[in-house]
Amino acid sequence: MSTLKVGVSYIPITPPVGIPMAGFSGRLEVSQGVHDDLYGKILVFEKEEKRAALVTLDLIGLKREEMNRLREIVGETIGTQPSNVMIGCSHTHSGPSVKPNLMSAFPVKQQQRLIDEWLKILHLKIRRIAEEASKNLVEARVKYGKSLVTGLSYNRRKATPEGTCMLIMKTSEMRNAVCEQYKEWGMPPEIAEERAVPGIPDGPIDSELTVLKFEAANNKTVAVLVNFSCHPVTLGPRNLLISADYPGYLSRLIEEAENASVLFTLGASGDVRPFYSERSFEEAERIGVALASATLKAMKNMHALPPSIDIQVVNSTFEVQLREIPTPDEAEKLIGKKEEELKNAIEDQNFRMARKLREEIIMLRRIAGQSLVLPKHWLGVALDKKVEIPYDPLREQERVCELQALALGDVILAAVPGELFTELGLEIKRRSWSSRVMVITQANGSIGYIPTREAYEEGGYETASLLKPGTGELIVDRMVKLIDKLKR
Repeated sequence: MSTLKVGVSYIPITPPVGIPMAGFSGRLEVSQGVHDDLYGKILVFEKEEKRAALVTLDLIGLKREEMNRLREIVGETIGTQPSNVMIGCSHTHSGPSVKPNLMSAFPVKQQQRLIDEWLKILHLKIRRIAEEASKNLVEARVKYGKSLVTGLSYNRRKATPEGTCMLIMKTSEMRNAVCEQYKEWGMPPEIAEERAVPGIPDGPIDSELTVLKFEAANNKTVAVLVNFSCHPVTLGPRNLLISADYPGYLSRLIEEAENASVLFTLGASGDVRPFYSERSFEEAERIGVALASATLKAMKNMHALPPSIDIQVVNSTFEVQLREIPTPDEAEKLIGKKEEELKNAIEDQNFRMARKLREEIIMLRRIAGQSLVLPKHWLGVALDKKVEIPYDPLREQERVCELQALALGDVILAAVPGELFTELGLEIKRRSWSSRVMVITQANGSIGYIPTREAYEEGGYETASLLKPGTGELIVDRMVKLIDKLKR
């Protein structure tokens, strides 16, 4: 029986200065420089007549249409179906946006020109690395390992006695974060200080850092694949330099140690972010170094997969259901009514309802395209001035969800197109027949935040998602069934 072959290649995909940046609504300007390069990397797998590929991009994410174009390019180049190609984004919040920043002083037409030119170049570069990886195929052994990592990430959603959720976004303000958010609801300071629980995060995280190592016959490392669940948001909205954030530091350190390409994939981390003392490149490096150390530790105690392993790929595509929302005109009419209800809720000291109404008013203003200042402690980001946020959720919301599972023996790469809550990712792992499942998010598209059903009841930033409550649990069910098809 033939042995698995693997080919790897990579290329910088750093965008030009002046391109808008993705990730923070409080970022008012376009990029002003490059701190470190972004990369596109590819692993091509071949077994007998079958080929598949994994592509990783140092980008926040791409919509399904753009992802499908890239998958077609890769499939056409390596000789396989696009459905056998998986593309995952690192989700760096210091990479380019593929739509103009309307709040920037930089002309929108100029931004769009930079975006269009960069995307054309991206297509050419992805084709090039696909060609190179196909030419570089070598017989390879696959090894699997993992480390447990705690103390670097936390679940940013903090439950309160009122049955709502607070976002603990800034490590240095954790102690008083709940108290300050209570005040945002309209709760009098004396009541807020009496009721506030400490803003210490206690929600679930996925502490597994999983590693796949591909070795040639001469024991030389061909490539390393790393999967970890933590938002790459170490650099905040004030950063205007292009950067891969902590995954960039992690990858470079392992590449130096192993003299091989490292591909980073993001696990289920829709509600998980890093601990940091400040938002800085030094903190991004600190987290990258810590995760690189955990990766090297995992690589010292790896389990070899059998030489006879096969490549299998299965896909499931369906249309997600959305919540009902008003038209812009209807939203504008509802705002006054909701503001009156908010006033009454505060007077009645019904602060759970006050929180709910505040979030509804924010969404209505966004739909209506009205000037909006987001509450500081709702997003963890304060806008300095009122800004017009043109917003049409129905136009921007992806409706098609494609799940994909790529198996190398009993190692399963499970791709989800969005920001899956960590609880849901853990559930996929728990319910799968294989104990070696790597959940890869922001893959093959993006349907936005995918919260748990419970989270919608608690409220909070992520639950502004237009996905109908229960979509996350449906995705778990469908993914587990998809993975079942790979059992042999």
